[in-house]
Amino acid sequence: MLHGIALRYFIEVARTGSLAAASQTLHVAVSAISRQIAKLEEDVGTPLFERMPRGMVLTESGERLAAHARRSLLEGDAVLAEIAASKALGRGIVRVGCTEGFTRSFLPGVLARHHAAVPHVHFMLRSGTPAQVEHWVASGEVDLGLSFSGGDPAKVSVEYSAEASVCALLDAAHPLAGHDALTLADLAAYPVALLEPGNTARQLIDACCARQGIELNAILTSNNSSALHAFAALAGAITLGSRLSLAGLVARADDFALVARPIDEPELRQRRLFVTTMRERRLSSAIESVLKALIEAIEASALGGDEG
Repeated sequence: MLHGIALRYFIEVARTGSLAAASQTLHVAVSAISRQIAKLEEDVGTPLFERMPRGMVLTESGERLAAHARRSLLEGDAVLAEIAASKALGRGIVRVGCTEGFTRSFLPGVLARHHAAVPHVHFMLRSGTPAQVEHWVASGEVDLGLSFSGGDPAKVSVEYSAEASVCALLDAAHPLAGHDALTLADLAAYPVALLEPGNTARQLIDACCARQGIELNAILTSNNSSALHAFAALAGAITLGSRLSLAGLVARADDFALVARPIDEPELRQRRLFVTTMRERRLSSAIESVLKALIEAIEASALGGDEG
């Protein structure tokens, strides 16, 4: 029978790629970790790692064991958390991974409302690229993922998805704010602020512009959507992204308010929002409750159709 400590050591070496790095995060001697890994390999009868000059890489057998071990350890943690919560001995922690645009207002609002209703649940929120979010979910580094791509059913379990078209985000006083919908030609007549290439919204908008021979006047590019939102409002520019990223913002006297307008391009409606979890994982009651709150908040925001 595989020992829980050995599996934890194994998973940490797989995550960090070396015995030394695992030793630092686990605060355990390298020799002790090495012995446990060797014992695991002896028990299963095959190498779990390839020893490379720059670290340790999982073999095919190691990959299979890692997928099983991550689920087993997380399910064990879930059971312990539920027992502790039922006895009021501890607090559940729900880890959420998302792309950066959701961190400005939407997710803080969802988590704050959930905390007010269920105070014993605490949170960890991490932002990154869609590929990073998918990796964090698949490897068990986060419990829930939220992004506009990365819903590969071979890697993660898709708990919820919705159409999430790319919108134009602009100041309420902008000349185009009164339009019900905009065209790419409308956007080309004004300065825009765009996310860096590689973002899903940027990929779609670049493809549409290339097909129509339209060139946007991008006076700012950034990998940070909050900076683009602020710049769009202050400079009278248009940025592109998600209506959901504006959800929950409370305008102050010294703040700015953006509005979202749909863009009349069918291709821009192909983007989808995904809420994901690790495949075949048993979710704790705390994670289930946050997942439910997250889906309800997305649906309440009228996501879909004209959402971006």
